[in-house]
This record gives sequence, C-alpha cells and structure tokens, in this order.
Amino acid sequence: MLRARRRTYALRVSADGVLELRVPLRLPARLLPDILHRHRRWIAGQLERRARRMTAAPDFGPGSQQRYLGQGYPLQLAVGRARVQLQDGCLQVSVPAPEHAPTVSGALDGWYRRQAQALLPPRLATLATALPWLSGRALPPPRIVRLRARWGSCAADGHITLNLGLVLLEQPLIDYVLLHELCHLREMNHGPRFYALLAAALPDHRERRAALARERPWRPAPA
Repeated sequence: MLRARRRTYALRVSADGVLELRVPLRLPARLLPDILHRHRRWIAGQLERRARRMTAAPDFGPGSQQRYLGQGYPLQLAVGRARVQLQDGCLQVSVPAPEHAPTVSGALDGWYRRQAQALLPPRLATLATALPWLSGRALPPPRIVRLRARWGSCAADGHITLNLGLVLLEQPLIDYVLLHELCHLREMNHGPRFYALLAAALPDHRERRAALARERPWRPAPA
C-alpha cells in the first residue's frame, strides 16, 4: 500500500505479480479492508490470468530456443552422462534419456542454477559499491531460488532473494532487478523516496521496468 497525493485510490497487479494499492494521503486506514473486499473478484481474476500466462508448457525438444543472458540458443540433445555446456552457439545437453522432457528440463535447471550462483552474487556486490548509502556495509550473500511470480525480494533484515531465472534476461534487466532490491535496503517500500533512489542509480529505470514486464519470472518444467 502506498499513500500519495491523489484524490482516488488505484489498484494494480505489478509485473512481478504483487498487488499494489495506491490511496490518498488522508484516507483512513479502516477503509482499506473494504476497498479490497469490493474489488476481490477483479483482484482474483488478475492474479489468475497472470498465473495462466506463467504456466504455458515450454519446449525442450531438439532445436528449441533456450535463453541465456537475453540471447536464444538452439538446444542440441545427445545420449550420455548428464552434462550441459554452451558451445558453438548452441546449448548442448547430454542426458541418459534426451527424449524425456523432464530429464532435459532438470539438467537445464541445474545448469541455470550454477550460472546464477556464479554471476548474480558478484554482480550484486559490484552494483552495491556504487550506491553511497551502502558505503562500507557488508551485504549477506543473496539467496538464489526458483520463484514463479517475482524476480527478487528484500527482507527487513537485509537479506536479498533472487530468482535464478534472472540469468535468462539480458544484463540491463538483471541490473534493474538487482538495483531495485538494493534500494530496498534503504527504503522498504515503493514510495517516492524509494523511486528517487532508484532514479539516481538508474535514470532509465522506467524503460527497463517496462521491458521486464514483458518477461516471465520462470518457465515451469513439463509434467
């Protein structure tokens, strides 16, 4: 919930699946439950539509395009010991049963997880050094997990959680998510002061946010 200089309230579901309620500065807090109750069907519909978009079955067949750092790579499958490597412009996956989509998906998931662990923590630390309000502050290592509805989050104790699917995105969008969470270390909200911090760190944050809204946080493995 965000209080702002406005005459009416507004509801929206953000790109990462979070319900946002913007209300006038002087709106009594006791009215908030009633607002949410009156719009409960709209809220449920918005969240359901977003969930359906995120559950479209991905393709893990030979030649299917698999993304990494914003680029698409054709998938090459082979029979062999479990191994994934990016080579010769292809994402090469060897597994005992390449015709079994969940096996291929599992191998790719492990590879993406290793890439995320190698790339995201050092990049987060690098970006943090450029933020004056974090000068001299030691950050705990981020937690990297599979998230279905969000790209990242920041807890009140300063621990940042990142979606391992970030490595599917191009670097400017990854940096947007990382800086967004780093700004929450100073402002644990989405108020004007938060966006002032984000704008100072990333002047084109609105354009990057719009591009991120067209992405899905993760692709579920086929059943």
